[in-house]
Amino acid sequence: MLRSNLLLERQKKLKAEAKTHEEKVQVTQLNEQAASKKRELSTKKIEEAHLFLNPPTQDQIKKRIMSWAAKIQNKDVDLRDRQQNKEVALGTAKINYMDPRITVAWCKRNEVPIEKVFAKTLRDKFVWAMNAPPDWEFSYSTFLQINQKKEGVKN
Repeated sequence: MLRSNLLLERQKKLKAEAKTHEEKVQVTQLNEQAASKKRELSTKKIEEAHLFLNPPTQDQIKKRIMSWAAKIQNKDVDLRDRQQNKEVALGTAKINYMDPRITVAWCKRNEVPIEKVFAKTLRDKFVWAMNAPPDWEFSYSTFLQINQKKEGVKN
């Protein structure tokens, strides 16, 4: 690359020093030759950049194909999950429709940190539910007690 730049510089200098028309034409031809040589070198360099230094073996090629197939399959699953989860608002159901004591009891039974299930704002909102024992279960009598308390507050 450096050599072709030197040739171009030399051609420009010769063109500037040329006195007759024939000399200028000759210098222009030399300039075009140097430019074409520069283009050839750059295309050759690009072609060589795409060649393997050591050609891969059959096993390496198979292994690479298998890894790409696995990556494609994983991306497919991720994309499908993302599309399906767009329709479901899991946070809304957890906040509005589930008694937080059910989730807290499940977390305690299965030794799952509550921080993994409830964000800090929800933990602050449901402080009253954090004392639920691991064996706590939701029952119809609990439901009636909650409704009676709500009705008492309304009246």
